[in-house]
Amino acid sequence: MATTTGVIVTITPSEGKPVRRTVAFGAAVVGAGLGAMVLAMGVPRLIAGLHAAQAGDVLWAVESGTPVDADSLAAAIEALEAADRLEPAAERRVATAFLLTRLAEATEPGPEREALYVRAAATTEAAVAIGPVQPHGWAMLAVLRERAGNPAGAADALRVSMLSGAIEPAIMLWRLNTGLRLLPYMDDDTVALLRRQVRLTWVLSPDRVAALPAEGVAGTLIRRALDDLSEEEIADYLRRHGRR
Repeated sequence: MATTTGVIVTITPSEGKPVRRTVAFGAAVVGAGLGAMVLAMGVPRLIAGLHAAQAGDVLWAVESGTPVDADSLAAAIEALEAADRLEPAAERRVATAFLLTRLAEATEPGPEREALYVRAAATTEAAVAIGPVQPHGWAMLAVLRERAGNPAGAADALRVSMLSGAIEPAIMLWRLNTGLRLLPYMDDDTVALLRRQVRLTWVLSPDRVAALPAEGVAGTLIRRALDDLSEEEIADYLRRHGRR
C-alpha cells in the first residue's frame, strides 16, 4: 500500500489496479482522540465498580442480619470510599455511611466510636448533596442528627426522606419510630407527612402499626392518622389482606 497526503492508494486483488480512496485524516485523528477519551472515562468507572463489588457481600450480610466482624466492615468501607474517589455516587455514599454506623455500633464507646458516627454523618450529607432524592440517606441522616443532639435538623431530614420516597417498605417503620420521637420539633406539614406515613404503613403492614405506642401523643397521632384513611387506602388494604 502506497500513501500520499490525504489519499490512500490500495491495490485490489481482483482488478490489480490502484483505487483512490480519499480519507479525512483530521476526522480519523479526532475519532481516535474520542475513543481514547471514552476509554479514559470508562476505566475509572470500571475500577470503581470493581471496588464497590468487593463490598457487596458485606452489605448483603449486614442488611440480612448476618454478623460481620469489624475488619470486614472496615475493608468494605475502604473499598466503597476508593470507588467513590473514582466515580462519586450518592447511593454508594449512603451505603458507606450505613456500614460506618454499623462499625460504630461494633466499636467500644469512646473517641473512636464518636469519630465513626461523625464520618457517617458527613458521608450521608455528601450523598444527599449530589443526589437529593435519597429517602434512605435522608432517613439515616435524621437518626444521625438526632444522635448528635440536633433534633430540629433531624426532623428536617426526616421530612425530606418522606417527600423523596413515601413508600419505602424497608425504612417506613424506622421513619415512624424516629418521627414519633421528633414530634415536638416538627411543623404542621411534617406532622401531616408522618400521619400519611402511618396510613401507608398500615396498608402494607398493619401489624407493624399495631405494635406502635398506643398511649400519649404518639398514640393520639396514630389514631387520628387511621381515622383519616381514604376509601382508596382502605380498598388497597382489603386487596392485600382481606377483612380482618
